[in-house]
Amino acid sequence: MQTSLISLTLPATAPPVETNFLNLGHYQRPGRSLQVNSRYLVLDDQPWMPVMGEFHYSRYPRAEWEAELRKIRAGGVQVVASYVIWNHHEARPGEFNWQGQRDLAAFVDLAAQVGLLVYLRPGPWSHAEVLLGGFPRWLPDTGPLRCNHPTYLSHVQRFFNAIGAQLPGRMWCDGGPVIGVQLENEYGLTGPDCGAEHITELKRLAIEAGLTVPLYTVTGWPTLDIPERDVLPVSGAYADGFWNGARGALPPSGVFLFNTRRVIGEMGNVDGTAASGSIDKTHYPFILAEAGGGMHVAYHRRPVVSTDDVFATTLVQVGSGANLYGYYMYHGGTNPVCATGPLNETQASGYPNDVAQWGYDFHAPLGQYGQVRSSWGRLRTLHQFMQSFGTQLAPTEAVLPDDAPMQADDLARPRVALRGAGDAGFVFINHHVRHHPLPAHRNLQLQISSAHGTHTLPEQPFDLEPGQAFIWPVGVQLGQARLRHATLQPLTQFSLADGSGVWVGFETPGQAIELVFERAGLQHIEAHGLTERADSWKVVLPGSAQVNGQSAGQSDGTERWIKLIDAADRPHHVLVLSAAQAASSLCVEMDGLQRIVLGSHPTVQGDAGELRVHRPADAAASLRIFPATGLSGDRTADGHWAVWHLPPVSTPPVSISAIENQPAGQPPAVVWGPHVPWRDGPVPCVPVAATQADASPDDAIWTLQLPAHVPAADVKAANGRLMLGVNYLGDVARLWADGEVVDDHFYDGDTWWIGLDRHARADGSWPTFQISVLPIGADAPIFLEDNARAALQAQDRPAHLLALDARLWRTDTVQALSLTSTARVA
Repeated sequence: MQTSLISLTLPATAPPVETNFLNLGHYQRPGRSLQVNSRYLVLDDQPWMPVMGEFHYSRYPRAEWEAELRKIRAGGVQVVASYVIWNHHEARPGEFNWQGQRDLAAFVDLAAQVGLLVYLRPGPWSHAEVLLGGFPRWLPDTGPLRCNHPTYLSHVQRFFNAIGAQLPGRMWCDGGPVIGVQLENEYGLTGPDCGAEHITELKRLAIEAGLTVPLYTVTGWPTLDIPERDVLPVSGAYADGFWNGARGALPPSGVFLFNTRRVIGEMGNVDGTAASGSIDKTHYPFILAEAGGGMHVAYHRRPVVSTDDVFATTLVQVGSGANLYGYYMYHGGTNPVCATGPLNETQASGYPNDVAQWGYDFHAPLGQYGQVRSSWGRLRTLHQFMQSFGTQLAPTEAVLPDDAPMQADDLARPRVALRGAGDAGFVFINHHVRHHPLPAHRNLQLQISSAHGTHTLPEQPFDLEPGQAFIWPVGVQLGQARLRHATLQPLTQFSLADGSGVWVGFETPGQAIELVFERAGLQHIEAHGLTERADSWKVVLPGSAQVNGQSAGQSDGTERWIKLIDAADRPHHVLVLSAAQAASSLCVEMDGLQRIVLGSHPTVQGDAGELRVHRPADAAASLRIFPATGLSGDRTADGHWAVWHLPPVSTPPVSISAIENQPAGQPPAVVWGPHVPWRDGPVPCVPVAATQADASPDDAIWTLQLPAHVPAADVKAANGRLMLGVNYLGDVARLWADGEVVDDHFYDGDTWWIGLDRHARADGSWPTFQISVLPIGADAPIFLEDNARAALQAQDRPAHLLALDARLWRTDTVQALSLTSTARVA
């Protein structure tokens, strides 16, 4: 079969950056520096490529913040972002609430404690799927909004001043963690006292309130009428959009197409207009504040984005030149209780969507109750790559093949980008588009040209299969040795105590593992599958066992290690992981050494360096840490890894059953909302029966029976988690505790996970839990994924509880630096 070449050219040097345009980078911390130029951020004089994740403190119980912030950091996130949602704090004029889960100062302090920086998004208009976009109910009656009207500005000034009063000493310039402030959101007004004039005034009010930071941003949609030197426009990229009115799969999205033009797609701005123009690449770096870590659901449209969807979206934006990646959302939450009424966006309040009153899970990597999804680990492989190689990557721009597809609906040609300069870089390949399977491509090779010559990789042509998305390195320097190319995705790199270097990569499932080392600069190499040639050594390694198309890991044998000594007598190691191992890997510092941890279950690090393993109580768990130097635990046969095996806890099985109290009635009649200009037509409203304080006569209702041997007080006292997975068919499900609604969920075909312990009574006992499900018609005029729609059509009951899955989670604490390890339920 004929080989197809994809040709790419490395620029001789990284393009120059512009440093004298932006009026930012003020308010610096003594002894530290955070600046921004036209391409990237600069932290302490080094190019910096951070990952930012959105987590709304006011949508999460304060007692659980620390555990979740540690998960965020363990996911490879360096900056936690949060809206300061106005109506969460000032429900009545002048009466501010900063208590409990609204305690912004405590949240910022805790973020700093666990090692995170903070990015504030104080609005004043946030959106965030909140009632009135976050404006308090009383505000619209005061006059014109989102402009320089004196009355509006006086209220904004009071709000900003209240925020500043909560955060003295917490700005970057004071030695604190807050590095940036976003002003407004999805702002589309133009003209006198609006647009750039209004953003300028908001920045002035923020600074006067003490929100003095190096970075000020605005969303770059729907207009770019901004004070051009004084703020950075930020981008977004979502794999789907719950705000869209379509009842079927959306057309191929541009977020899956490498793009050097900085074109912004529809971002769900409140008036639905497309962005007017592109962000100017000559002045502004490519940074994102709203890249979908998942996707919310609205009543009329209920997308369930997959791990493949969010991973490909992220890989494509980084491959296209992104230098700060900010997720919205990275962690889900729950809308808080407010004395003035529900705080969710509704069509009845004049906004385009009906969303759940309570649930804000967002299908994020970390869910509404802290549950860890597969996207958390897989996205971390990209985050660790960005942290380890960002200094090299950030100054570069993306280049595309001459015949690259330029339209999102061009599904025929391979999607490839290259970031690098000189004779080194990274090739990005994406072959996944949500809802639009791409054809397989056979016998491909990449031809990389540079001022240093041309070479082809891999040497054995490869097949590009539907759904694959990966990064391959070109020209990796290992001291004086050079890895010409590898069909491994770079994960991390660090140095050992003896000065030797470690480069870690992982395989792409379905692709052969090939590494080619140049002879120049290399004295010695040890590897299985080694072939010596005149100018190079070629290494071909065995791939992992494949399970359902995914690599399932491998033994601890030495065949996956490569040892080499460069011309300066310095040793180096190349460690090859499976894709599954890479997704479970955590990069930490212990006892002054960088290490890589492979955990069978989600693992985080505590303040004292201890590792905390989150797992179901009835599941065995394990940890492996490299290097093993100075650690307790067992050793693998090759001596590289320290190992801990945590047996399952011997407890009776946890099961929860349900008693049907009321069968389902008939689905309510469809009520259509108002037409908005940017949709083809109106969309259904959430039924009134799903918003009332009482159950509907048509609801199917079940009472849950909880196990007596798992008292709520024991779970709460140990900071535990009793998770309940609810699989059901229907329309809107609600969870009731002692007769009050505490959570809700729109049926989307996915399991509804609930942390029941969060809803225990104040005295530690279990309340009476009930689940109600509003019936739905099999042909309801809403968007559902194919599997969810098929499940509805296969049932003869309009509301049905299919199965309950109860899991008691615990946390084991491993003190790896001592000879003891302790375990506790947490």
